[in-house]
Amino acid sequence: MSELASYSIQAVFFALVAVVVVSRSKKTDLYQFALISIWLIGVISIYARYREDQVLFYSNDQQFHRQVIEYYLPEEGFQLSAFIGLRYLLTIPVYLISLLGFNEMLVIKFFQLLSLLEIYRTSKRFFTSSQIVVKPWHTVLFAGPIMIFMSLLALRDLLLALFVIKFVFGTSSKQKALGLTFAFLLRPHLGVALIIGALIAHFFIRLKPRLKLLNLCLISLFTYIFGSITYWFGSFVQRGTEIKQPENLFTQLKFTRLFANFFGLQFLTLRGGDDTVVALPNIFLLVSRLIFMDTFLIPMIFLYALFAHTKFLSYQKVSIFLSFIFFYGVVSQTSYNSTRQNIPFLACMGLLAVADIEHFRKIKAKVAPKLLMASR
Repeated sequence: MSELASYSIQAVFFALVAVVVVSRSKKTDLYQFALISIWLIGVISIYARYREDQVLFYSNDQQFHRQVIEYYLPEEGFQLSAFIGLRYLLTIPVYLISLLGFNEMLVIKFFQLLSLLEIYRTSKRFFTSSQIVVKPWHTVLFAGPIMIFMSLLALRDLLLALFVIKFVFGTSSKQKALGLTFAFLLRPHLGVALIIGALIAHFFIRLKPRLKLLNLCLISLFTYIFGSITYWFGSFVQRGTEIKQPENLFTQLKFTRLFANFFGLQFLTLRGGDDTVVALPNIFLLVSRLIFMDTFLIPMIFLYALFAHTKFLSYQKVSIFLSFIFFYGVVSQTSYNSTRQNIPFLACMGLLAVADIEHFRKIKAKVAPKLLMASR
């Protein structure tokens, strides 16, 4: 049997498992089956084109996962000190499943698919609790093109997005604690960002400042600076490096890159060399934004919802916004800045954007008849 045939059979098997998983719910819909179908076609197509070099497609972070599973775990075994660095939360389950003969990278992609399906299910449950009827266009903002594309890759981004959603929208303390813990174990500075954002948002909402917009801007600036400082402290704790002052905090490049993050255009601010995130021409990346429209629609709509309706600021809005600002402060001290890093935030921003749109649509629907009657 050829490698492609073997890989395809495994992919079909995992797709069928996903079908069984979603079919157990009475609220299963066609979109979930569409996600599974796209995933099946996508992962087989990528393997057919690249074979084992699929780990280099889009992000070589996939190659790191393969090295951990194929070399470090079987050769060096489990080491508690490497739990975070080697992403044991992901790599150990994949390694154990791969012992049954499954392709390691395909197993990770399957976990990504399951995460996407759970993100979709959790989002619909959130909307139902908020008495919002999910419309087809809503899905672009929480389970759209970029999320679907990420499910085709052997990365950790959709798992992180799911954990962040569980932390922000979890209905119990247990869900929130597990979401935060798992996010921290897979990406520590993301976990720290969630904690900082949640704490500052808690006090901001409780204090009820009069000039909300001004105060939110000032707190955002403080959070960005704090994130930049935290990077060097974290580097000292993890690697024993010297604690330095944050570099180029208020340069045009840093703020340009921050705003580019809200439009999915970080690649335009990169200068090449170590800053290169994706080795593709800028024109290609710009055109790709027509497909991955959610990379700029989500943050743009979320920003509008946040700043245009400051009288209705919610804890969740402020929390995820400040978490993102803190996170950017951390990564601003590195050469890594990409849309992929922001996906955990985009997932939450999308949910909050849809909720905001529908909330004010309902208000207008109630007010319009009264205004019409008053005009008569």
